[in-house]
Amino acid sequence: MRIKKITADSMPEAVAKVRREFGDEAVILHSKPVKVRTWFGLKSVEKLEVYAGIDDAPPRKKERKPPANIVKPDPPEEIKAAQGPGKMTESLPSSAPAPFRAVASALKAQEVNGQVEEELMNRFMEKWYAEKGSRQEAAVLEDCIREWLEHRHPAAEAVPSRMIQLVGQTGVGKTTTLAKLGAREMLQRKKSIAFFTTDTFRMGAVDQLNTYASIMEAPVHVIYDQADYIEAVAQSRTHDYVFIDSAGRNFLHEQTVEEAQRLLPAGEPIKTVLVLSLTAKYKDMKEVAEKFLPYISNEVIITKTDETTSFGALLNIIDEFSLRVAFVTTGQEVPEDIEPADNRWLAAKIAGRALGEK
Repeated sequence: MRIKKITADSMPEAVAKVRREFGDEAVILHSKPVKVRTWFGLKSVEKLEVYAGIDDAPPRKKERKPPANIVKPDPPEEIKAAQGPGKMTESLPSSAPAPFRAVASALKAQEVNGQVEEELMNRFMEKWYAEKGSRQEAAVLEDCIREWLEHRHPAAEAVPSRMIQLVGQTGVGKTTTLAKLGAREMLQRKKSIAFFTTDTFRMGAVDQLNTYASIMEAPVHVIYDQADYIEAVAQSRTHDYVFIDSAGRNFLHEQTVEEAQRLLPAGEPIKTVLVLSLTAKYKDMKEVAEKFLPYISNEVIITKTDETTSFGALLNIIDEFSLRVAFVTTGQEVPEDIEPADNRWLAAKIAGRALGEK
């Protein structure tokens, strides 16, 4: 298929240009409004940018009925608005280049939300066209995701606060993640650490943290009420970092979230980081994030990335809540299986999983 980008003032003008360029059997693959600078860059006007193409296969014998792929104008704006973001990838014609269809299908299978899906497809089409299809679609998609992340997901210091509390649903791996963070600071940066736990509800939770702490020779303070919290803080003044494990409960209810936060002593600079498992349904992840949003920092830790092939929720969390993914966990080993969420790593992993690579 031959593809060309055409800029026009309106859809009728674009259709006319496409027909002059390719004939009546051309197809419009994608269209979007763009700003074009004129008058030496001092003024910008709105134009319509379309990607059109035609199949180079040998023509079939002509029939009396009109060709099926006659170029048609875009639907009216009200219809397009009703369709919503992401519908563009559903309506790619069968004659669209195979890489376009493969990436659109992959993003949909990853359950990337409509707005992000639209943005990534726009970037992919532009890059693929500019490079004349010279690279594999996974490599092009990886670049597109990395560029999107660099715009929406700026880098930050990994552990910028002395006291870090992890919160989240039961079963997301908070205790193991807390041990990984503590071991990372102690072994790699030679920092002194202490652990607090308020998880006195779950059977064996304190024992699990005690096991990790004893290996690292770090103290553990069990917190039952605010008085215990104040005493533990006083005893840990000389430690470089304090890692706090919270109770894993049903945080889909606002009251439970408020109760968990009420235990924290007033005036203590505690950074609260939400932990979400990538194996959960995105609907549940979203509800938990909404409940915790008033109480947490702008960071989240994503766990169990090794237990799923679907990474779309990671992009959705960044897009919908403007949260920064601080770390991702990649297995059960302490402290090895935790990584800072570098944008290059994230882009490579998401693009690879989306297009079937390991």
